[in-house]
Amino acid sequence: MNKYPNSGRLNYAKNKVNPNSADVYGEIVFDRQFLRNILNETDADDIPVKLSGWQKEGNFGPWFSIRVNTYKKEESAPPKAAPAAPPVDDSDIPF
Repeated sequence: MNKYPNSGRLNYAKNKVNPNSADVYGEIVFDRQFLRNILNETDADDIPVKLSGWQKEGNFGPWFSIRVNTYKKEESAPPKAAPAAPPVDDSDIPF
């Protein structure tokens, strides 16, 4: 297993064959359970995977560390209804 699942790196391409060649290249390694969870969450054909990246400096120049952004904003619970007022006992009112 990868030390850092759902992460990878991108390196700058040093030898671009033509102007349309990629500027960076690399890979990301996915954890099998992560992929299962993504597939179980939706039936859509297109599944976006958010990535976060950090530019770093190494022995061979700059590169990017990338990681799957798995942050999910907590769904806010519907507001709780105000507690009901206790029923008024009007049996002792003289009218």
